[in-house]
Amino acid sequence: MNFFITGILIGIVSLIPGISGGTIIMLSPKYQEILQSISHLNFKIILRLLLGVILGTIFSAKFIEYLFKTIPTETLFFFIGLLLFSFPKLIKKEASYFSFPYLLIGMSLIYITFLLTPTHSLIITQFSPLTLTFLLIFMLCGLLDGFFTILPGISGSLIMMILGPYYLYKSYLANLNLLTIIPLLFYFLGDLLGVFLGSKLSLILLKKYHTITISILTGMLLMSIVLLIPKTSYPLSLIITSTIAFLLSSIPILIINKLTK
Repeated sequence: MNFFITGILIGIVSLIPGISGGTIIMLSPKYQEILQSISHLNFKIILRLLLGVILGTIFSAKFIEYLFKTIPTETLFFFIGLLLFSFPKLIKKEASYFSFPYLLIGMSLIYITFLLTPTHSLIITQFSPLTLTFLLIFMLCGLLDGFFTILPGISGSLIMMILGPYYLYKSYLANLNLLTIIPLLFYFLGDLLGVFLGSKLSLILLKKYHTITISILTGMLLMSIVLLIPKTSYPLSLIITSTIAFLLSSIPILIINKLTK
């Protein structure tokens, strides 16, 4: 059940720019076991994770799109809260491995990535015709998304925003039909391959360069929190609703901590 729940959480946060699905894995005490299972093709665990990821992604797509359309600021503060309330557990697990210079490197990497992020339409309702070239490129995007998703601290969605297909992918999920399923299948195939390659790299980095890896990834996580803070004016009503959303995020973290012990 833990692997299934972890998969659902990965699927949900994979649609949130600036938040890594790998962060959810890293916060679980089963992080190494999950990477080993993917790297060594343990299909029993992989299928549990995959089912959770698919369900979490599909069922959250419309809801997340609706939240960003109606209450974008409160939604972002909810996800900021998820990260901040999760952070003490990460510090408790990995505090002895932190190196300040590498923390700064991780923060710089995410900030540079953020600066390169272009602006795209938030909602896409008209889709381009499907061609083999488009499907193969879309599958490559899925590979990159999966590769970065398995790495805690860096967001696959943020990378997709840099490359362009993030909003198209989210809109495909929010408008499921026979035509949108085809490109999504190509994307998911690439995603699976990216997760497999990312898990291989994660195991190597954590084994040979644990301090450097943990410090850089933690720096990425910290900068992601900072960059998620909406740059907007804050009337009193928005301050109140955003604070409530922020505090409510502590509830799922408490549940996750109990389920992942």
